[in-house]
Amino acid sequence: MNYMTWSVLLKKLIPMPLLILYKLLASMDYFAKSSNLFKGSFDILDKGVTSMRKRLLVVLLFVMSLFIISGCGTAEKEEALPVNAGDGEKVETETPPEQEGEEPGGDENVVEKLQTNLSIQSEKDEATFKISLKNTSDHSVKVTIPSGQKYEIVVTDTNGKEVYRYSIDKMFIQMIEEMELKPGEEKVWEEPWDYTSNDGTRLAPGEYKATILLTVSKVNGQKLEANALQAEQSVTIPEEGNTAFRNVQVLGENGEYTVTGEVRVFEATFFYAVEDGHDYVVPETVQMASEGAPSWAPFEIKLSISKDKLPVNGALILHLYERSAKDGSITNLYHAKLQQFQ
Repeated sequence: MNYMTWSVLLKKLIPMPLLILYKLLASMDYFAKSSNLFKGSFDILDKGVTSMRKRLLVVLLFVMSLFIISGCGTAEKEEALPVNAGDGEKVETETPPEQEGEEPGGDENVVEKLQTNLSIQSEKDEATFKISLKNTSDHSVKVTIPSGQKYEIVVTDTNGKEVYRYSIDKMFIQMIEEMELKPGEEKVWEEPWDYTSNDGTRLAPGEYKATILLTVSKVNGQKLEANALQAEQSVTIPEEGNTAFRNVQVLGENGEYTVTGEVRVFEATFFYAVEDGHDYVVPETVQMASEGAPSWAPFEIKLSISKDKLPVNGALILHLYERSAKDGSITNLYHAKLQQFQ
């Protein structure tokens, strides 16, 4: 024990009456020794007082020791006191681990009550991913999404090679979103895909596998493991079936390109544009063929793109297309990669 502890014990634990008596005897002893006038008369009193002082000092030290030992021993016993069952057998108690962030009423199997589904509708020029998250439990569920990206879509070929990832070249707002799903409620998202790969070119016709991964990080305050909510579905990319462009070839590099091919379009008119995955570096431009449909006619496009518009990491993609005479919508869209930059 340190000095402060001793001071507290001396002040609080030693009974006041004993201290008063001790001081009184000390005063009497001093008076007896210092009084020359009554020296002979106080010899007997001096011996008695001195003897009583010694005894009282022993008693005081003994009482103080009892208080100190009693106080320290009680604290130690309270810390080490075992818990015993009624039959005398020692029972060890365990403190339940803290469940950080868990809200009252959380169900450890709540993830099993969340149903993730994926359906895909394939058409000639694009597919539509329909992604859903349904609460099949009898209680409301609070879902936490850590950013503006609510899901990831990954498409792989028959060899398991990744050919498309939804989040590439996209930016998402960094904001936490909390969404409540009532019992039986379903949240649905739709995402179009034009059958292009990560480098911007159209994938070959055939069978592919699409996997969607919801980016939910918590359910009812409970942290989820990565990719806990996902679904898979096969997707078929149909034959391109483009009736307007064929035999397209690209020559050139570093901003200077020549594109040739054959075109069969209404009134010999078609359009092209060039983009880098984020912005259009060449805006929509009208191009005329030597003759219109139903004949195939050769075409040639010369492109000159300034170096400050070339991507540092990405691809330049040429889009060839027609516009509908009825509503102006894009038809017969054709993609050609001009150059890949790394």
